[in-house]
Amino acid sequence: MTAIDWVMMTVAGLSGLVGLALLYSCWKRPGQPTLLAGGWGLLTVSVLLAFFANGDRGIAQASVILMAGATAVFCIPLLRGIAPPVATRRTRQHTGTPKEGHPIRKGLSCVWTFLVTGPLAGVIALLASAALFKLIRPTDGNPATAGVIAIIAAVLIWAMVSVLLLIEPRTGRRSAYAGLALAVTAAIAFI
Repeated sequence: MTAIDWVMMTVAGLSGLVGLALLYSCWKRPGQPTLLAGGWGLLTVSVLLAFFANGDRGIAQASVILMAGATAVFCIPLLRGIAPPVATRRTRQHTGTPKEGHPIRKGLSCVWTFLVTGPLAGVIALLASAALFKLIRPTDGNPATAGVIAIIAAVLIWAMVSVLLLIEPRTGRRSAYAGLALAVTAAIAFI
């Protein structure tokens, strides 16, 4: 790696850590879309800079930096003997009697949420990464680098799709969004 590559990797690591910090602060204080957009934007910049600095190895190196930073944020307070920096559970004050659903319906809703945000989101991610592989695969030469990028992208897309589906509180809308994403990615992957 050249000196410019090292500078890009350093900037990628720092922007990724700042992006994670913004997403964490958005999680602690919900209702701030600028923090959410800024966090995801900085993570995207981090991945792109790491890719330009060292290809697929750069993305792996930036991922290790981000995981180490997140681990430090959660472990340092534990090593000091104080409570971890996780927000306490918020309780809502109900003015009337809470509307309780049927236990079987609630259980089926939880199972459906798992199926939509787990396996179905995984299929969406695999189809999207297959489309990405078709897009970046070289016409001549070895497609191994494109394959590695597609595999790494599949994991990142799966995480992003799962989070985006979990943000939606209504099961019907969540299912509709997942179905639409599945249809779009299948069309892009097979066309």
